[in-house]
Amino acid sequence: MRDQAEAFLTDARAREQAARAQGQSYSVALQRTRAAQALLALGRPEEALADLDASLDYLAMLRDDGEHERQRLLHMGSLSLPPVGEELGDLDSLEAWARIGRAAALARLGRWSDARVAVDEARPWTKGFTRRGLRKQLDAIADEIARVDGAGAEALGALDRTLRDPALPDADRRLARYERAAHLVEEGRYDEATREALVVIRDSDDDPALTARARQVLGAALAAQGMDDEADATLRAAFDGFRSLEDHHAVVAAAPGLAWRFAERDQGRQAIEVIDGALMSARAIDDRASEADLLATRGTTYDLLGDTEAAIDSFAAAVRVAERLPDPIRAADARHGEAIVRTRSADAHESVEALSLLDTAGAAYAEAGLAERAAECSHEAAALLGRLGSYDASRQRYAAARAAYLEIPEVLRADDPDAIPDCDFNLRVLDLVTQGATPPPEAFGSGGHQMRHVRAGA
Repeated sequence: MRDQAEAFLTDARAREQAARAQGQSYSVALQRTRAAQALLALGRPEEALADLDASLDYLAMLRDDGEHERQRLLHMGSLSLPPVGEELGDLDSLEAWARIGRAAALARLGRWSDARVAVDEARPWTKGFTRRGLRKQLDAIADEIARVDGAGAEALGALDRTLRDPALPDADRRLARYERAAHLVEEGRYDEATREALVVIRDSDDDPALTARARQVLGAALAAQGMDDEADATLRAAFDGFRSLEDHHAVVAAAPGLAWRFAERDQGRQAIEVIDGALMSARAIDDRASEADLLATRGTTYDLLGDTEAAIDSFAAAVRVAERLPDPIRAADARHGEAIVRTRSADAHESVEALSLLDTAGAAYAEAGLAERAAECSHEAAALLGRLGSYDASRQRYAAARAAYLEIPEVLRADDPDAIPDCDFNLRVLDLVTQGATPPPEAFGSGGHQMRHVRAGA
């Protein structure tokens, strides 16, 4: 098949050169469209797109100068002239082919919005009984776009139409059913998604990659139905499948969610295993951003396990990777996590280090325009200083955090409605402390890893 496409491309290029030499603009457009079809078959959509755009430019030129239409009518009305041939071909049909090819090329490039526009632009050129085949091709491209870029009823409708095709190869049918299962999960139709995924797994013994992906969808459906033990086992099987296939991108994508599931269910060691496996994959594909994220997640997980030293080491490693990118926000996130771990220590040196980390992270957030995160760092520092008995410094930080929160649009504060009340509560505590009162046990509570501050005692 590849050899045929290469031969087709070579022929189209040769014919294009001959047409140029003879000044046959229509034939040049035709051969560039033919070349684009070969390029699409060869998996070279960017080159195909360039040929198709050039073809459409030629067609626009032919329409604008009017010469093509005059010659076509002359041929149609004269018995002495030969019938309309390639040099005076059907502009509308060629435009339909070119526009359909253009939509296909954009879809292959993953430019989904542009591809949708190209499909709409091609529609008018496929009207008429004689162009049913063209409409069918355009519908197939539209369904391909909907399957990948669509959601809800649009995607499911496209998949259902695909699955109704009796000529659909078995491998393509299984892939479509997998995609359907994934969309059913997104739509909250978990029972249907479970059944669809199980069918794909049953029928895909010869395709371990598809089996692993179907297990991931099945695990998500089971988790959504509260079947946590079954979901964890299924998701872990999917993750192990990706690892055995050395599908590093899939491993990196699957790891964070699975690790958090294990961590939240007090299975920290399994979470660490998943993260360490994903770190190997991230390094194998030189994905430094994911490596930094995974190291930070490992730091949080070790902290949940009570392994302070390992947590600090992981966060520090995340900072180093983020700074090499450079990515100041990822570095700030890791510094914040490390600060939280250090605040758990009663050691004064650890507390000083934690304050330094919070200040550095807060400054990076502020410089990047992330006012809410910067305010959260001030809030966290205020709580730490209060716990350390540095009440004047704590008051300054609480007041600064409160002022910063008030400058943030209310809609952006909706995720943390207790932030300002917590500042107000602790500022009142500090007022009482200046009068000789002892802070209540619920004062100066920490926001923790999620950078959220629930009012103490609530």
